Amino acid sequence: MYHGARFDGWQRQPSGRTVQGTLEEVLSRMHQRPITITGSGRTDAKVHALGQVFHFDTTLKIDENAWIHAFNAQLPLDVKVIEVTFVPSTFHARYGVIRKQYEYLIYKGPIQPFNYETHTCVESTLNVEAMRKAMSVLIGTHDFTAFCANSFKETPNQVRTIMRFEVEESEDELRFIIEGDGFMRYQIRMMMACILDIGKGKLRITDLKTILDSKDKQAYSGMAEACGLYLTEVEYQ
Repeated sequence: MYHGARFDGWQRQPSGRTVQGTLEEVLSRMHQRPITITGSGRTDAKVHALGQVFHFDTTLKIDENAWIHAFNAQLPLDVKVIEVTFVPSTFHARYGVIRKQYEYLIYKGPIQPFNYETHTCVESTLNVEAMRKAMSVLIGTHDFTAFCANSFKETPNQVRTIMRFEVEESEDELRFIIEGDGFMRYQIRMMMACILDIGKGKLRITDLKTILDSKDKQAYSGMAEACGLYLTEVEYQ
């Protein structure tokens, strides 16, 4: 798990603080040689995780519990390894994924000192019932070309399946739960921006359907803030 506020995302970069780079520094120091890890997928700058998964190869004779202790004794306070397990050499943290779950947290009110890095704060009154109806449009298998930043050269097939998209409401918070077989760059943040626009009355549900059916990269440019997004679970065969 990691608190993404002070990270420039998951993926290692030539400059900037990243989650992958932080973990690889620990492993490279332990092995006394460069170690590269493979994650289940990238998360953007300021995005959080409660259940990110990565794999690496090691020659060190350390048991699973000792690995957890070794990691956490050397990691900064905003990253923590919560589980380690040995896997077959055929396991792949990215290509073996069959389902991912994300959550998106919205605080219903002005920005507060203790939640501006963990929630998207919305002062506008939101029509939650309209948002629920809009979310149901996105459940199922669709071409999400209009709701992602991936090029066709990079990702020729932009069809994905969303199995679950629902919201839990409390007095001051909306917690959105999104499950799918995989998500493309900015897909969840773009979908959430559209859902929020509908909740604010800026768009109608028919507009969302039109955008989705257009399969056009220029059809919608909204992007919800990164700080409200959490990768919560990754499932494998």
